[in-house]
Amino acid sequence: MKKSESEKGFKLLLIDSKGMVKRSREILEEKKVTIPLLIDSRFYSRNVLTTMYTPTTIVIDREGRLRARLVGGSKDFEQVLMDIVESL
Repeated sequence: MKKSESEKGFKLLLIDSKGMVKRSREILEEKKVTIPLLIDSRFYSRNVLTTMYTPTTIVIDREGRLRARLVGGSKDFEQVLMDIVESL
């Protein structure tokens, strides 16, 4: 996915809005995930993007428009996400 980010011109970010920073970091280390983790202690993402469930994936285009919202995870998540990015 990292190669696709630079080729396609997008950036992946993780947001912790549940206040479980320590646990979130542990999970990322266990899974060897190197995506930046943003700490949202003021619930900006929940309030503005209406993310009520974890995980929620939001795709925002270069103009700042919400293009897709994926709730939950799946084994083909990466392919679904890449299909969305390809369609932008």
